[in-house]
Amino acid sequence: MQNYIVGIAGAGNMGMQLALLFASRGISAVIWNHKMQPGFANDFNRLAIIQSRLGLVNKEQIGAITECIRYTNDITSMAGCDFIIEAVKEDKQVKSAVLKQIDSIATDAKVIATNTSMLSITELASFTEKPGRFLGVHFFNPPMSMKLVEVIKGELTSDESLAFVLQVLGEINKHPVVIPETPGFIVNRLLFPMINEAVFLLSEGIADAKTIDSCMRQGANHPMGPLELADLIGLDICLSILETLVEETGDGKYRPAPLLKKYVRAGKLGKKAGIGFYSYRKRS
Repeated sequence: MQNYIVGIAGAGNMGMQLALLFASRGISAVIWNHKMQPGFANDFNRLAIIQSRLGLVNKEQIGAITECIRYTNDITSMAGCDFIIEAVKEDKQVKSAVLKQIDSIATDAKVIATNTSMLSITELASFTEKPGRFLGVHFFNPPMSMKLVEVIKGELTSDESLAFVLQVLGEINKHPVVIPETPGFIVNRLLFPMINEAVFLLSEGIADAKTIDSCMRQGANHPMGPLELADLIGLDICLSILETLVEETGDGKYRPAPLLKKYVRAGKLGKKAGIGFYSYRKRS
């Protein structure tokens, strides 16, 4: 069925990787960002080379992959896309503004989806005129290697839209799990209480970060410990997700650890900031 064009709204880490994912399968992709990033082409090529070293992309095909990508800051370029995935900042106001624009432009798109990891699909759908073609497609980072995609139906998502997305995900060799709308979906509902409890253990002096992470790697066979993972995700994002879980469920078990709040206030946001539960700054 690969005679369609995918639109990616947002050229951050996830947006760029999603564009590579589709282009590596020979699917044309338009990637839009609110402002042009001069280094986008170099960054995209570097990402493709890294993925080729991991065996996820054929190095000889990088040129062809690049030709499948069109990068723009003109949102009207979304008009010709059949399947659009919004992957902008995890902020309801930002997402709603972008979705309103896309919905008014891409009137012929079969599906408009959001890659949100937490926000209500039904609420985001309300910012569009055709909520039946709207749903959630939660890819996991890095999407080139992570098989799972949570597919979240909103209250008004049509069966036709769902079937189209499942077919697309099958073509790119992903494992979709369809779930009804629920706070945190499945993975985050399980994952973030574990991360939060690890922060509580650290703050209570039960063990240091390395010990906590080592226990989960060696005792639970996790590829990364919870504090390492929190640093990778971003502590500000972890905090936001936990706060949303508390707000949406009213359940105090998701209450963020005070130490997590303290780190975020101090700018210790994890790997992207050079410091979180671990230091990532190069020694001079």
